[in-house]
Amino acid sequence: MDGDTFLLVRKFLSEILIEKKLLIMLLVIVIISTLLSLIPPYIIGITVDRYIIPRRIEGLIPIAIIFLTIMIVSWILQVLRGYYSSMLTEKVLYNLRLKMYDKLLHAHISFYNDKHIGDLVSRIINDTSSISQAVVLGLINIVSDIITIVGVIGAMMFLDIGLTLVILITLPPMIVIARVFGTRMRRAFRSARISIGDLSTISEETFSGISAIKSFNAEKAVSERFIEASWNSVKMFVKASILASLFWSSMGLLSTLSTIIVISYGGYLVITGSLSMGIIAAFIQYVGRFTGPINDLISMYDQLQIVLASFERIYEVIEIDRIDDLSGLSKDSLNGEIVFDHVWFSYNGSEYVLKDINLVVKRGETIAIVGPSGAGKTSLVNLLLRFYEPTKGRILIDGIDITKYCRKFLRQRISYVPQETYLFTGTIMENIKAGKPEASDDEVIEICKKLGIHSFIERLPKGYYTDAGEAGKRLSAGEKQLIAIARAMLRNPDIVILDEAMSNIDAETEELIRKAIKNLMIGRTGIIVAHRLTLTKECNRIIVIDNGRIAEEGSFEELMNRRGLFYKLYMSQVGEEEKRLRDMNTYIAI
Repeated sequence: MDGDTFLLVRKFLSEILIEKKLLIMLLVIVIISTLLSLIPPYIIGITVDRYIIPRRIEGLIPIAIIFLTIMIVSWILQVLRGYYSSMLTEKVLYNLRLKMYDKLLHAHISFYNDKHIGDLVSRIINDTSSISQAVVLGLINIVSDIITIVGVIGAMMFLDIGLTLVILITLPPMIVIARVFGTRMRRAFRSARISIGDLSTISEETFSGISAIKSFNAEKAVSERFIEASWNSVKMFVKASILASLFWSSMGLLSTLSTIIVISYGGYLVITGSLSMGIIAAFIQYVGRFTGPINDLISMYDQLQIVLASFERIYEVIEIDRIDDLSGLSKDSLNGEIVFDHVWFSYNGSEYVLKDINLVVKRGETIAIVGPSGAGKTSLVNLLLRFYEPTKGRILIDGIDITKYCRKFLRQRISYVPQETYLFTGTIMENIKAGKPEASDDEVIEICKKLGIHSFIERLPKGYYTDAGEAGKRLSAGEKQLIAIARAMLRNPDIVILDEAMSNIDAETEELIRKAIKNLMIGRTGIIVAHRLTLTKECNRIIVIDNGRIAEEGSFEELMNRRGLFYKLYMSQVGEEEKRLRDMNTYIAI
């Protein structure tokens, strides 16, 4: 066993040892039932020599009673073994999944930059499921098989040392084969598990974006990608299976060879009178019980490689070191003054997406952040939410460096409404309460009335108890945005960040969103990443970002009068807007 394998096995055992009581109970049952199974061959030997060959019928009834008692006790122990095996397995899987889910939930957002969600889901579901066999069929059966092998060897040594030594000459070649194939098999099965993760990723991306795929007639391209990944998975598993087959065949051949030797040499000893018929009868029984556990260990060895490959992927998640630091300053509330002081930021450490940003947002002020796509608007928001830290410079809230605040506290006092609104599976009421789980239904209704969206929700089939569907698919983009605004308002935040999205929505919903945003910003510091530039008219100031720098700053009227970048962006969008309205009017007229 190489160092990496030993480390993985040790980690795996440490997870099982968490459930000490279940493990001890199970081991006691396994030891008793295994030792009990070693008694019948010895009794058979005694029966043959003392009763069958001498033709003494009177001793057979007590022997039968003993056998029946052993059978009943063994049955009871097997039932208990199944129960405790299942309990131990499920508790271990429960603990592992909980650890993985918790680690992924609290991982720093940068961890997800180079990760595929489908692969992470595959690790939580598929990889943990694959190791369930290791607990039941692996660890417990290994313990049982080792006890059986040691017990059988001891019994056979007691019966005849020479014949026992003949059997044991096949063990060294088995150990050599196991070492040669072990590491290669684990690598092969790890690659196979990775290929399954790739398939999960492609499948999730396909069905998450099924509308876009159909709208662009991209079924063929997506299908070809899935076929390629699926065929790659086939090749990976075939390669792993070939190694497993070679391993199994070689070990099986040695196991069969030991049986042939025993039958041949044992028969010779009986014929020459060196052994009694009863002893050889017992010995043949023990040989069967010896090769059985050996075969079990052989069959479990390739399973162990699959398990170790899966467990390696599981522990890559459990040992994530990029975790959100939740230490730091917490207060009752924030005043809401924000200062960007010579802030520079880079995702990769070399290319800056924000360059020397200097910005002051006063308490209660609402500013709009605008600019071309890729200018750095989202990066500015990410820094304020502490998804990332500035590469150079600092951000202050109420005169305190943002890095001094607890991330959890900041995200409680800063409500963020993203452009791509995500709703949970559940009712409208449950989705709004996600902002404040302890809130009452009356609080939610009151907030929605203040935002002016109560009537809109009441018009839904079941009002506040309408099922939003998976990820809110039963609602339109505008409706989801309104629910997200209500969720943000329920938390009574001090600062609101709104990645405004009002494209492709009807005029009525757009007006509802405008009013809801206006109500949301009352008495709060607001930052709106504005895509629909007409919304900037209602903001105190407009900050224009271009190529990572602040290109312009001022009120709507000031920037329009300068006829700079904002003017060009606005006029370009207004032209597109007029065209959209003309198209809508033409459609309505038709």
